[in-house]
Amino acid sequence: MRWFADRRVLTVALLVSIALNLFLAGIVAGRLSGQATHALQAQRQLDELLAPLPEAKRALVRRELRQAMPEIRRDLQAAQQARAAIADELGRPQPDAAAIDRQFSEVRARTTAMQEAFQQAFKRAALQLSTDERRALIEAAKQRAPKAGIPDI
Repeated sequence: MRWFADRRVLTVALLVSIALNLFLAGIVAGRLSGQATHALQAQRQLDELLAPLPEAKRALVRRELRQAMPEIRRDLQAAQQARAAIADELGRPQPDAAAIDRQFSEVRARTTAMQEAFQQAFKRAALQLSTDERRALIEAAKQRAPKAGIPDI
């Protein structure tokens, strides 16, 4: 567990998490909007992230991610249902704040579960990569990481 104290390892974990979250956001946006273009964008982002790896290792990462998809799809469906319940509640003449809070909590829980499933799948794959391959992924993730901060509103 000492390697978690290493700043470089934590940086790697953060960059990989950002890249996976970007990928997950693309998938979620595609599912929510029903447009294939978002799913294709997510696929392109994953392809760019995995580009430095040999084909066999890319297949390994994809296989691990595919194994997580049934769980992710269940969580996505539950999050969509919770969002629909929020919309229904907000459409009422007197919305129930507690009901809205419960549904927002459900959306957060499901979103976290999806992220965790993706991260665990990626971790399983990453542990099967060589040090050089993991470093190549880190560099690819750095290129994918958002450059801007939170915009002023």
